[in-house]
Amino acid sequence: MFLPLSNPSKLVIPLFLGLAFCPTLAFGQSDSGVESGTNFTGEVRYENNSPAQFVQVELWTDGESSWRTITTTDRMGRFRAGAPCMVVQYKIEAHGYQPVWGRVDMSMQPCRTSEWITLRPKGNLVSVPKDTPGTGVLDGRIAAIPPEAKTEFEAGQNAINTDDFSGAIPHLQKAIELYPRYAEAYQLLAVAQLQMNQGSQAEASLLKGLEIEDRMPRAQYLLGVLYAKTNRANLAEKPLTRFAELEPANPDAHLELAKVDFALDKFSEAESQARTAIERKETNPGVYIVLGYSLLREKKADAARRAFEQFLKLEPRSPMTADVKTVIAQIDQHARR
Repeated sequence: MFLPLSNPSKLVIPLFLGLAFCPTLAFGQSDSGVESGTNFTGEVRYENNSPAQFVQVELWTDGESSWRTITTTDRMGRFRAGAPCMVVQYKIEAHGYQPVWGRVDMSMQPCRTSEWITLRPKGNLVSVPKDTPGTGVLDGRIAAIPPEAKTEFEAGQNAINTDDFSGAIPHLQKAIELYPRYAEAYQLLAVAQLQMNQGSQAEASLLKGLEIEDRMPRAQYLLGVLYAKTNRANLAEKPLTRFAELEPANPDAHLELAKVDFALDKFSEAESQARTAIERKETNPGVYIVLGYSLLREKKADAARRAFEQFLKLEPRSPMTADVKTVIAQIDQHARR
């Protein structure tokens, strides 16, 4: 496909739609599986929705070709690993918290999964580590959740962890029925609805959850990207900006804001957001595509070329490789005139 250099947005808009979103919260995955180290991703959080930082996650397989690895969550509570295309088990044993064990069948292509895990204290403990946001204060709304609502929530969460999204929905709806202020249940319900291609229902769930509790970064992220995916970039700015406020070190917020700013023809802002995402160690190579096209729109061809070259270095086998090389050739041809 030949694209005139004067109108680079025709290539970046499909990228904006295609790379922006994965409702199961996977980040920057590729088909290379174990080689790329990103096909098994997860997010670990405490009951108050704050990230479980620096928690050890053990993953392994059984059988003749056994595999085992140990990874650790980052400051956002996220972990990544490159796992084989097999049934993979995982376990988390954090001091003071109930052990968590899971089993995921990754034997079918494209051999990817993303897990959402909640750590619950043993006994009557309610605290979380002191360096975690929101510590020292037990949210009264969370404390008021009745046990039967928690049971339904956990059933829904377990269903999601086994990719049974249709089975998760009635449990989460029941949890909300039992406790209408269960913002976390609305958030998880939206995840299941997105996986079932129920976009309008997911949007309603996210809006209701955020109406109850504004401090849910993942819900803000999902709502912002949902708006962007449905060509409502002007609405996406607010939740994505709030996401960035809640998780200032998270590069994903800035990558999504860069895409939104580009769609709104705010090219200098898009460049700034993309550079911030890179500074915060964004792992999705698509950030260099957004940066490159933003720079082109600002008539910064040399800088754009460097951004595109960096993308090719990180993703030499990407489906976009041919198009990116074509644009680089056009930049070079324009420079020789």
